[in-house]
Amino acid sequence: MYARVSYLLLVLTSVILLSSCQEKKADFFERDAREYTEKYCPQPCGDGITTLDSIVYEKEGVGTLKMFYSLTMTDAEHEKMMNVLGELGDANLSILRSSVILAKHKEAGMDFKYIYYDTNHGGKVAEYHFTKKDYE
Repeated sequence: MYARVSYLLLVLTSVILLSSCQEKKADFFERDAREYTEKYCPQPCGDGITTLDSIVYEKEGVGTLKMFYSLTMTDAEHEKMMNVLGELGDANLSILRSSVILAKHKEAGMDFKYIYYDTNHGGKVAEYHFTKKDYE
């Protein structure tokens, strides 16, 4: 009887500790995304047409790190982009898989969303959603 009670208390304590650690991680990821956005965004990317506007962490479920980009394109660049959206998604996944900066985020098993808006033509151009099974 005593062994069962001790075992039950150990399990309950572990669950409580793991839950509180998870909440702390979520709070850290949320704060980290907000502080990065405040300090570095908007951040031009190397291609001359893409800007990282903000990063947001949403705690629901496994958690999702959302990265919002704006594209400033001429009509010709817009047309070209519409033809290579699949390649853009593949490139994002490749970068995510090899990212050292996002290692803690990936270890936590969170989802990642890359969302692109066109500043000249308006509206959302693309959205890519990657889960743990995509980037492992």
